[in-house]
Amino acid sequence: MDARLRECYEAFMRILALILILTATPTVAQVSITTIGATDARQCFKNAASEYSSDTDPCDEAIRDSGTQRSDLAKTYVNRGIIHNRTGALQSAIEDFDNALLINMDLAEAYLNRGNAWFLAGRLDDALADYQQAIEMDVSQPWAAWYNVGLAHDAQKKPEQARDAYEKSVALNPEFSPAKEKLANR
Repeated sequence: MDARLRECYEAFMRILALILILTATPTVAQVSITTIGATDARQCFKNAASEYSSDTDPCDEAIRDSGTQRSDLAKTYVNRGIIHNRTGALQSAIEDFDNALLINMDLAEAYLNRGNAWFLAGRLDDALADYQQAIEMDVSQPWAAWYNVGLAHDAQKKPEQARDAYEKSVALNPEFSPAKEKLANR
């Protein structure tokens, strides 16, 4: 297969994987992390925060840049991992979250988002363990973590535990519509 045809095929497969993820599984709540350093790290954050961006180039640049501060480097790994989750590159996402945790073991958002990668990969017990760790570490949006716990319990066919998790999510953020919808549909 020539290089151009292979590129088209790989792009098609990434799009297909994304469509399958978005239609086959409920949307998990992801939490990007604001960086204060280099322009590339800030653009990586913006791309991670956008529901539609699949561009990791600024993240790659910030990671390669030896001037990126260590704290921003860990956050950039998390943000690039979010983009990888979004595009279905789950192994790459897990590697990014692991790299972030090697730099900063106290980065609750890395646990939350790695939990999302486990969830999307169907490894629900691993997802729940990471969500719990994020909650215990006071993740910045605990309602998102509780919502994801509910999704994992739903996937495990544990409706009572799922309902409890959605209720905790709504108690923490009464305006969080995904959890409110889950409760309304019970």
